[in-house]
Formats: sequence, C-alpha cells, structure tokens
Amino acid sequence: MVPLPESPQLPCFPECVEWILQNQQSNGSWGLDQMDSSVTKDVISSTLACVLALQRWDVGSDHITRGLHFIGKNISIIMDEQNDAPIGFNITFPYMIGLAIEMGLEFPVRQTDILGILHLREVELKRLAGDKSNGREAYMAYVAEGLGNLLDWDEAIKFQRKNGSLFNSPSATAAALIHNYDDKALNYLKLLVNEVGGAVPTVYPLNVQCQLSMLDTLEKIGISRYFSSEINTILDRTYSLWLQRDEEIMLDVATCAMAFRHLRMNGFDVSSDELSHVAEASTFRNSLQGILNDKKSILELYKASKVGISENELILDNIGEWSYNLLTENLSTAWAQRTSIIEEVESTLKFPFHSRLDRLYHKWSIEHFDSRGSQMLKTEYLPCNVNQDLLALAVEDFTFSQSVYRDELQHLDR
Repeated sequence: MVPLPESPQLPCFPECVEWILQNQQSNGSWGLDQMDSSVTKDVISSTLACVLALQRWDVGSDHITRGLHFIGKNISIIMDEQNDAPIGFNITFPYMIGLAIEMGLEFPVRQTDILGILHLREVELKRLAGDKSNGREAYMAYVAEGLGNLLDWDEAIKFQRKNGSLFNSPSATAAALIHNYDDKALNYLKLLVNEVGGAVPTVYPLNVQCQLSMLDTLEKIGISRYFSSEINTILDRTYSLWLQRDEEIMLDVATCAMAFRHLRMNGFDVSSDELSHVAEASTFRNSLQGILNDKKSILELYKASKVGISENELILDNIGEWSYNLLTENLSTAWAQRTSIIEEVESTLKFPFHSRLDRLYHKWSIEHFDSRGSQMLKTEYLPCNVNQDLLALAVEDFTFSQSVYRDELQHLDR
C-alpha cells in the first residue's frame, strides 16, 4: 500500500504486488498453506490485505473477486471466539473492512455481519482506552496499520528502531511511512524487499532468533553434537551481538532470554543485568510482550532464570519466581489448549533442565516434535524450517543409543 514518493499513483514496491498476483490459492485466499485445509482468521485477514492492495493499485480484478468470495464464504469464522486470532486482529481486520468499503468493494455478506465486525474494533479500542501504561502505548504503535488517524504518529515513531522499523514489523513500518514519511522507514522496507523479495514476512529481521531456535531444537532432540561447528559459529556471532547490545537481541524478550541461556551454558561471560528490565512481574506486564501475555517470552525467561552461577543473582531469582507463578497460573486458564507451547510449558515446569535425564528428554522432544513450527504474531509465520531430515536423524540416533544401552546391560548380566 506504500506509494512511490515521487509518483503517489504508483506502488513503491511493485514486486510485492506481483507476488500477490502470482500466489493466490485455488480457493481465493492468500496465506500459509494449512495442513488440514481449515480456514483461520489469519488466512482471512491476509486475504483481505491482499485484496486491498490489488484494489489500491487497480490490478487483478479477478483475484479481487475470488478473494471477496472467499471472505464472504467464511465470514462466520471472524466472530468465532474459539478460533485463534492474530495479534491485533480485532483492530486491524475491522479497519481493513472499513477501508474496503471506502474503496467501493462489496462483500457478499449480510450488513449485520459487517456491523458486527466493525463493533469488534469499537469494543477493543474502548478496552484499551482505560490502559495508560507504556505497554499499551507500545501495543498501539505495534498495530499501527489498524489505527489510521486515531494514532498519534509522532508518538508512534518514538518506537522506531535503529534499522528504521517499528518493532521489526514491516506492516507497522509501512503504515508509519504512509502517514508520516520517514527516510529510515523507507530504507528499512527497501532493504527487506531486496533481501526477501515480494513475499513480505510478518517480522524482519529474524536471523538471530531463527539461529538460536534451531540450536535449541538440535539440543532438544539430542543431535547437537553433529553440528558443533555450526553451533559454535552461531554462539560466537550471538556473543558478538550481545556485546554490542544489538537491538535484534536486546529489544526482544524471548530472543534476549534465549541468547543469555545458551551463551551462559556454553561458557560465555554474560551478565544477568541485561535482563534487569524484566526482573519484576510488573515491569514485564508493562511491556509489549506483557500486554500480549506472550507465552514464548515468559517460558524463555523462566528457562533463563535457571542458569544462575552464583547465589547473588537476584535478577534471575526474581524472574524465576514470577515467571513460574505466571506460567502455572495460566496453565489452568485460557492457555490450556493442547498446543506445542503448552506441552513444553508443562514439561519444563515438571522437569527443570538441571534435574532431567538427557535421553528421556530427547525422547519426549522427538515425540512432541512440531514439524510445522509455526508461530502466530500478526500473521502465522514459520520462524525457521526444521525439516524432517533432522527429525529422522534424531530418531535414528536415539534408536541406536538404545541398542547400545541394551547391549551393555546384556553384557553386565552375563
């Protein structure tokens, strides 16, 4: 939706428009392929965003028609509270519906459905209006693309990072660029498109988090020793960025906690002082991740709290206490759906890493391996692709180790 600065009637990123034209699904939607052909709020939202882009640049009329038909056919999902929603969905989706109507698009649905969707945004904005925390301000900037003129863009730009983005979010950054032109934001988006092409991700860059997640997975399924050279390279690079206090690590709670844990467990000199901004539950709740009640961030902080090397690391003690309480408290509430992250929370709380047997943990991790590995932010995305070959290697390695153990036991019984 970003226009060319010198020619507002043209798209600034035509390769993104071309990607939309080339990647519509047979059912009229856009989004990640679903493993079970189910339709989600994320897919409907992505489809509407693509329809708006095509309408904005007056191309792909057939694509628009099929997209609108898909949305109309699945409109009931929008109001289904049991269907997981992307972050900010009740703000951004109704806003896009409003934009579509302003553009002259017609949805094949009842007017009452449209009014019900628009009401979702009114309710959400009213709820947020009573929150005066810094976390709320960060959240509003994070979902900037769904706020339009309701947002103070001069305030929102205060959350801009050194790379020019708002929270490493291309969609929020694009919205800020449209409403409040900024060279740094434009350069960020240009760099992104030059690197990844027309398929714009929900978060960028993701290099450090992806590499640490891969390292984490290799250790969980028991095959990290086969990749020691690659892992050492990742750790060395992560440590270098840690010393530079690089924003990709320091401004993302989950990545910071994961980097701290892996670096410390591998002998690097890292201070828990870098986690002081989340030492108390109150400061975490006052952050963007706290407002989102981000399960991944809380779990990573809990894991990080268990790698203390002295009795005087009060920061880690505090984090361990409040993160444990929050994880335990939420297991019995709305989180208690059988997802991979919930299963990992249960296992981590029941068997802390310093008291578990490695091979049993490897077995559990293999059995609970999430081959898709997708996560939900503003849209569903695949942070890093841990392919089936690695899982097959882990199964083969575990099976071989069991045969060795059985042979040893038989030898001892003789």
